[in-house]
Order: sequence, then structure tokens, then C-alpha cells
Amino acid sequence: MTQALMLSGCWDRNEINDYAFWIGTALDLSENGKLQKSAQIAVPADYKSVKGGGGNNQRANIVLTATGSSIGDLTQQIQDKLPRRVFLGHRRSIFIGEKLARKGLIDVMDQFTRNTDTRLRTDIFVVNNGEGKELLNINSPFNQFSAIVAVEQDRFCRLGDTALRDVLIDAGRDGIRPSMPMVEISPKNQQEKSKIFDVRSVAIFNKHLQMVGEVSGRESLDLFWAKGVLKNQFVTEELEEGSIALYESNLKQSIRTAFDGNKLKAHIILAGTGRVLENNMDIDLSVSSERNRVERRLNAIKAKQVEETIKKLQLKYGQDVIGIGEEFHREHPYRWKELRNRWDQLFPTVEVSVSVKMNIQSTGDIRRRIIGKGERE
Repeated sequence: MTQALMLSGCWDRNEINDYAFWIGTALDLSENGKLQKSAQIAVPADYKSVKGGGGNNQRANIVLTATGSSIGDLTQQIQDKLPRRVFLGHRRSIFIGEKLARKGLIDVMDQFTRNTDTRLRTDIFVVNNGEGKELLNINSPFNQFSAIVAVEQDRFCRLGDTALRDVLIDAGRDGIRPSMPMVEISPKNQQEKSKIFDVRSVAIFNKHLQMVGEVSGRESLDLFWAKGVLKNQFVTEELEEGSIALYESNLKQSIRTAFDGNKLKAHIILAGTGRVLENNMDIDLSVSSERNRVERRLNAIKAKQVEETIKKLQLKYGQDVIGIGEEFHREHPYRWKELRNRWDQLFPTVEVSVSVKMNIQSTGDIRRRIIGKGERE
């Protein structure tokens, strides 16, 4: 007697062709004050032809936009426009328009903390003087997805690697306030228009997740070094004898806190190693005594610059995005109970000092300049 073997397939499985891959998100404030959400969705057919160099000028993605009152409702509106199920597992970045950032992000962040499809490693940015959806429409020559370009550019521009997870952690603590890198569409010429954007500023938030200001350029690097997230940087310093350009790496930070009566004090120690890239001074840095003298002068200049940046954070914005309050919490847990609810009022009064210990370990392949200043070529 023979028995028939019955095989059944997986009736509820989802094929990869059933998904629409959501690569980037933009959140903005519409003209009527409603929340606007945009999605950068991969278009597999166009991506394949672009990658293969078949001469197709089509974009490898499509940007869809919806307007409403909640993130969940907007996500469903975008889903209604697609013949495939949206999949957030490959989302690389989130862009927040500056208007929305200044209004506040508490309601926006609530959805991110509850949605199990959200990757907490997703990078997050504020768009300086613009809207997030503008970034999704950037057609970069380096990658068909501007959401991925922003992540890679953020790492190489030295402004840290701020993820959604980092913002949520800082927002949930009493002794630090969140900060986010800022992207800006500011083409310097027609060739860069709609193709290039800059990452060079940092947005400052208060405990209500409202953007209150920004720092840019050298100040943004000082902030992230003092915060302990900057790992390397290229800098040029001006001395009386001329300029010197360095590549600084192995950057580290430590903070010590103390009480002087009722006065709060914090001392920030910054350290690292430097490699000379350009020496426009008639100083032979291979000579230990000369190199040590230049190191001391450079460290004093750097310490003053960082102190000025922190003073700006204290007096202009009043927000501790460095985490000095968290150091008071760790070192003085019992006294911190008296400070935690008043930290925004106390932070501007903290006496902050900075010392820098940057050692020049490499001066290049030559000793003195090939041609000294004032000499004939």
C-alpha cells in the first residue's frame, strides 16, 4: 500500500520583490503647520540600469511625500502610493528641516522609540536653512542615494557619527543635551547645484528637543572634541613665525569636576598626537627643543579656543551638549541629586578650564624647509 507524501509551501512568506526599500526619511513642517514626511524609496529596475552603466538617466530612487498629523498616519499614506510593502530595515538616515527642529521633536521621537522596525543606528541630521526633502532630491555623482551619501560624508568630515540612538540617549539624561550634525545645500557654483551639500555645523537642542542654535566651522570641532566623539582632524594654526598644518589623531577627552564651596568647577583635558603636513615657519621641528616650544604654544592656543567655544555654549545657548553634568553625576552622585533638576540654570555658572596635550610625533620626511623664508629659490 503506497502512501502519498504531501508537501506544502510557505504560504505566508514574503519575497524580496514584495518589498519597497526605504533608504532615507525627511521630516518637515508644512506651510499650514502640519507634519510633512518624505521617503526616498529604491527603484530596483532603475538602480540596476544605472549601476550597469546602460546609459539610463533615470534616478535609482523615487521621493514620495505625505502631510498629516502623526508619523504613523504619514507612513500609511506613503504605503498607499506603493505597490510593495515598505521596509525600514535598510534606512540609513533621517533629515529634519530646521523649522521643525526649532519647533520641537518630542512627538517625532516618540514614534521612533516605539516602532520596532526603526534601526537605532540610523544617522540623523538637521537641514540648515532648508527642508529635509531637499536633501532626498540631491542627485549625488558618488551614490544614487543621497541618504547614504550623507552618512559617509558625515564620517569623513569629522563631525562624528551621530545616530538616532545617541540623540535618544542624550535626551533621556539630565546632565547632557542633544546635538546633531547639520547639512546645508549651498552650491558654490552651477556645477555643484543639486549635487553637493556640506556637513560643517552642529545643531544645539534643549531638554525639550527644541533647536536653540548652532555652532559651525572650528567651533563645531571644538565641541565634539570636548564631548569626546571627535577622533581626528586637519587643522592649520597661525603663529608669529608663520603657519603650521597638522593632522591630529587619537584624540581623547577626560573631564574632572569639583565643588569650591557653592561654586561648580570643571577641568577638561584634551589629548592627541599630531603629524606635520605643512610647515611655513623657519623652525626645524626635528630638533626636540624647538618642537617642544611649538607644542606648548599650539596647546595654549587650542585650549583658549575650546574655552571660548564652551563659554559661547554657556552664555548664548545655556545648553550642556558636552556632558559636563554627566561627569558631576558620575563623580558626585549624592550631590548631583540637588543639581539635576536645575542643571540648565547651573550650567552657565560652571567655571570651565581646558588643557590640551597634543604631541607632535611626526614632522615629515625632511627636517628644515627646503627653501627658507627670504631666501632665493
